[in-house]
Amino acid sequence: YAARGIPEYWIVDPSQAKVTVLIWVDGLYEEAVFQGSNAIASTTFPDLKLTVAQVLGVGEA
Repeated sequence: YAARGIPEYWIVDPSQAKVTVLIWVDGLYEEAVFQGSNAIASTTFPDLKLTVAQVLGVGEA
């Protein structure tokens, strides 16, 4: 990702019910882990208002 200049990427892990956001800072990716009803913080999408529960619940009726 770094070689392509990607400033932020997410790893969605439904088996662990978490979203890991990795943000490029000073030559390294910094990791933030979000779970449950925690709001996901994104520097790329600062106005995004999603929780982990919402991301993992997509498609459920």
